[in-house]
Amino acid sequence: MAPPAARLAFFKLNVADLTEARAFWERAFGFALVGGYDLPEFAEDIMAIPGDESAPQLMLVQSKPATDVTVGPGHGPIGFVCPDIAASFAHAVAEGAETLMEPTDVGGVIVAMLASPQGHQIELVQILA
Repeated sequence: MAPPAARLAFFKLNVADLTEARAFWERAFGFALVGGYDLPEFAEDIMAIPGDESAPQLMLVQSKPATDVTVGPGHGPIGFVCPDIAASFAHAVAEGAETLMEPTDVGGVIVAMLASPQGHQIELVQILA
């Protein structure tokens, strides 16, 4: 039996400082705030890339009171396909991302790895034609 239909809708990142995290994702990748929640237990910003609202959203969550959100090794990166990886890489670094791997040709694809100021891994990919 086939599974019921489902659509990937969002990624959630736990962050220590919601304002700082939101500013990074806005500046580095062009995300815009499209909604959110401010409840006694947590605050959450819902973000999307303007013009690509059908793509999965990025949700940033800050617990109240603050809890340890140290990023461990049991996760993978958030991935972006970029038409100009060098420009996207340089821009993200200028906005505070940490370089983990410079853009590297891995055989038909250029890949780069970064970390957000909050420690979340980011993978950039440019497919060579």
